[in-house]
Amino acid sequence: MKIDEAVEQRVRDTLHWVVKQNPDEFDKALRSFPDESSRLHALELLARINAYAAIDVFGHRPSLAEIQVLAEKIARSEEWSTASVSEIATFLEAVLGGRALSEALPADSAVFLSFIVAGNLLSSQPMPEGQWWFDYLDRVEAVIEKY
Repeated sequence: MKIDEAVEQRVRDTLHWVVKQNPDEFDKALRSFPDESSRLHALELLARINAYAAIDVFGHRPSLAEIQVLAEKIARSEEWSTASVSEIATFLEAVLGGRALSEALPADSAVFLSFIVAGNLLSSQPMPEGQWWFDYLDRVEAVIEKY
C-alpha cells in the first residue's frame, strides 16, 4: 500500500491525542481531514495498522476468545473514549477478518474506533528503552508499504 504522506501525518497527529487521552484535541484532529478521499485513505491505513498490531500482540492471528480479552483490555485502558467492549471486539473481528468496516459498524463508530484501538495497540506494546509508540508505528507502516 502506498501511504499518502499528508494523510499519514494527520493520522499520526490524531493518534497523538488518543495516546494523550485528550478528547477535545482528538475531536479537532478528526475534523482536520480535508475531504472524503483523505478520510477513506486514513481508514484503510488504520485498518491495516490495527490488524498488524493486534496480530503482533499475540504473535498470531487471535482467536475470537483472544479478541474478546483484548477488547476488554482496550476498553478498560480507554475509558475516557466511552468505546464499549462489544464495539471494540466487533471492530477487531472486522479488521482481522478483512471485512469492510461499513458492514460491521456505523460509519462514525468505525472512524472513532479505528483511532482509539490503534492508539491503544501502538502505545501499549512493550518498547525498548528510548523507543515510543510512534517508533512502533514507523515499523508497522514500513511493513504496510511493502504490501
